[in-house]
Amino acid sequence: MKPINKGFRILILVLILCFIAGSAFLYARAGGAGGGRSGSSGGGGGDGAIIFYIIMMLVQTIGPIPTAIVVIVVIILLSVFGKKMKSSSPMKNLNPVNRSVENLKGYREFISGNPGFSEENFKEKVSTAFIAIQEAWTEQNLTSVRRFISDGVYQRFSTQFTMMKLLKQTNPVDRVRIHTIQLVKIDTDGSYDTIDVAVKASARDKFVCESNHALDSPGGEDTFLEYWSFLRKRGADEKDMYATNLCPNCASPLGDEMGEVGKCRYCGVMVNSGEFDWVLSEITQADDYYRGTALKRAQNLQKKIDTLGSRYEDFAVQLVEDKASNGYLQIKTAWVMKDPRIMRRFVSDEAFKKITRGFPEKQIVYNRLYLNDVSLIGAQLSEKKGKNKLVVSVTLSYQRVILKNNGKADIIDPSIISETEILILERENQPGLSKGSLYTHTCPSCGGSVQDSLDINCTYCGSPLNSPETEWIITDVQSMAEYREFYKEESKQLDIKLNPTVLDSLYEVKDYALNNIMVMIGADGVFAEEEKQFAEGLARKWGYNPARIGPLFSLAQAGRLSIKMPGNPAKRKAIYQLMMKAAEADRNVCEEEKKILQFVQENYLAVS
Repeated sequence: MKPINKGFRILILVLILCFIAGSAFLYARAGGAGGGRSGSSGGGGGDGAIIFYIIMMLVQTIGPIPTAIVVIVVIILLSVFGKKMKSSSPMKNLNPVNRSVENLKGYREFISGNPGFSEENFKEKVSTAFIAIQEAWTEQNLTSVRRFISDGVYQRFSTQFTMMKLLKQTNPVDRVRIHTIQLVKIDTDGSYDTIDVAVKASARDKFVCESNHALDSPGGEDTFLEYWSFLRKRGADEKDMYATNLCPNCASPLGDEMGEVGKCRYCGVMVNSGEFDWVLSEITQADDYYRGTALKRAQNLQKKIDTLGSRYEDFAVQLVEDKASNGYLQIKTAWVMKDPRIMRRFVSDEAFKKITRGFPEKQIVYNRLYLNDVSLIGAQLSEKKGKNKLVVSVTLSYQRVILKNNGKADIIDPSIISETEILILERENQPGLSKGSLYTHTCPSCGGSVQDSLDINCTYCGSPLNSPETEWIITDVQSMAEYREFYKEESKQLDIKLNPTVLDSLYEVKDYALNNIMVMIGADGVFAEEEKQFAEGLARKWGYNPARIGPLFSLAQAGRLSIKMPGNPAKRKAIYQLMMKAAEADRNVCEEEKKILQFVQENYLAVS
């Protein structure tokens, strides 16, 4: 038999690869595509990175390829992926579009319900909150800001403080300067109004870890962009909680005892409920903000949200997401401390058993733990008696260490990594009157104070604290692998709109690659000018405008980016190849880069 010539083998391999890659893209688009303010098509991620990977496979399979054949291969691949390569992603433009508040969507409806609103006064409150929170972070003490931050934001900070104290860490911040404050979104959320604000600022910080100085960061002056979200009850008589430390209801001084419970000790009112003033309910980095926005727009939940708002007086998407993040962090803290009392009242009996079974033998502590995005992605509404169910995605970044008995810490993850988990929350369709909330440490049945305890019955009225009759209760925490199976079995019944692959399609391959390459470049703690030029060159080559994705460079320079990977194995391999190429660009792969590459290989390429 005549041997098959090399050209024919190339053609066959190209056709096979096109079929495989095309199938992967179809799979990534199953269930719908997401949009976004930056024009994302959510189209599954076809781009030059995949083409680069396919060419690499060809070279590895048949050896060097003549230039003419490479050109033919690229033309064929472009015809397959052309539409994909034109798609835009949430990372295309991380800087906000500069427009006046009057031109924001929803402004007219907002101002008609809030005729006394002053943009200037609102910005002053944002500025006050921003400066005060940097000081609170430095001191690891939230007393001075508790009155105007939500319970979820409080829990995010206090969870990080818990980890920092375990690891003997400090992170002083000074030279804080706000450059711009820009309102970027106004929205209606149940009986609440929300405003998203882009804050561009600079500060100097230094991170010191006594338990392992390999985790130290010299810091330095850093310019960054963050999105801060504020919430307020519509039609409320606005009081100024930013200029005074007095209770907005009775004018009594708010003492230092306000911690997990933002309650006035004199009149008992919850001062951070949104009934009196704007309350900070979210802090998000630029890339996470636009990804979260695209994720929310990918869903079609508005009718269900409106129905839930009519059934529950206290329902708002922002509040549900705040409760979800609060409960999730309580679970994470319980996991680290190996103390199930911390999370007991927030979870159902079955969820409690599942989570406690997963407690590690050794004490694993988070050197970094950030909730990047918390989004309501699905809902099932019960028509009569029964429970309504909510599905919430939680994307987090973290770096784990093992805390030993001698107080020293051994590093598990060589870099900050990112993953997504899914929460299921349930509440009775015909709820009883709620006089408090587990998430504000008060009994929903009687309003009495609640402490961490394995006893789920209120010490005052005896009612079960984790009852879905009066509060949203976490009934499951799922990995993405578990969620894929859950989605296959339950999606029709629950009418969940988020196909698991949508999470992959929000970022294109080059988005992941550019992010991870920047992690590689900053792995040694130095972001040299040559490295910056290399990253900017890649950005331009892949269709990004470096001036528009400046916040990503700022995060990279500050060492605050995390390793991100899609679920698709072929895309993971393409990204890994590009990370290797970046590491070898200066012909000197440092030890930090080797550790990251090895970690990615073991944790993302060895498993599908």
